[in-house]
Amino acid sequence: MSAADGILLVIGAGVVAYAVLGGADFGGGVWDLLAAGPRREAQRRLIATTMGPVWEANHVWLVFVLIGLFSGFPLAFGALARMLAVPLAVALLGIVLRGAAFVFRQYGGALGAGGGAASGAAGWGRVFAIASTLAPASLGYCAGAVAIGRVGSAFSVAAGALALACCAFLAAVFLCREAVVRGEPAAAGDFRRRALGSAVVAGGLAALALPVLAHEAPGLASNLLAGAPALMALSAAGGTGSIAALAWRRYRTARGCAALAVGALVAGWGVAQYPVLVPPGLTVAQAAAPEQTLPVTLAVLVAGFAVTLPSLGLLFAIFSRGGSGRRGPA
Repeated sequence: MSAADGILLVIGAGVVAYAVLGGADFGGGVWDLLAAGPRREAQRRLIATTMGPVWEANHVWLVFVLIGLFSGFPLAFGALARMLAVPLAVALLGIVLRGAAFVFRQYGGALGAGGGAASGAAGWGRVFAIASTLAPASLGYCAGAVAIGRVGSAFSVAAGALALACCAFLAAVFLCREAVVRGEPAAAGDFRRRALGSAVVAGGLAALALPVLAHEAPGLASNLLAGAPALMALSAAGGTGSIAALAWRRYRTARGCAALAVGALVAGWGVAQYPVLVPPGLTVAQAAAPEQTLPVTLAVLVAGFAVTLPSLGLLFAIFSRGGSGRRGPA
């Protein structure tokens, strides 16, 4: 394996981690927006306290992806920056507004309290929820455009919708476990129903997106089924397993299966598209930086992963202990 392939592997690992962990956080905002019924404020409090310790930490994976792409494949970075200027700007706007609104809501007054403070918190809550929906849909649109090689395609729209559904699915599954740990069985039931519904929606969107992809990029669709069958099978098995685990209320198992379903789907896309970075023909070898810089870039990225993985593992472990009352998505 060349240094360029090693950098691409690190980038791929970052994309998968961001899709699963960052996706779960984005999905929390989706359910905040769709909170309904007599327990809607309790649902929002559960989402806020679950995300609180880790919501910003998950963006570290996006940093790895951008640094690896900029340093390892500058030609591809430039081509993607030009092609995705508008949808990326929308996604970044959503990420920034989401983060600011999340903090302002926390300091704008307790959810459910009376007076102007509660009104301000509710306003920032709406900004947070809408931005949390906008960001993953835009990032999914970008992923679809990268797969096809152009913006404005039907597959890009389908990919945006699928990304949003996957984020909602991940968040609902994770929040089921959170609610049980916190002793809130009613909330666990609410998110269990939402997890099952979003699993069906995500599976349906994935099935609908495949013929669209076959029409717009038949080579990639063929590679997806023929070149990455094991990953596609893992994704299908993860989705099916998560539904079964939810039906039996095995929330820890459901969480692992949901992560497998989404992670394997994203990894399968990467394997199917290799060695093309930007369709129709910009490959890894053509887009790679000078050979002298590639080993250094790879070493820095690997060292970064070596520091980040145990640090995030410790963060999740600390906030997974009941004493703090706040947990992370891991």
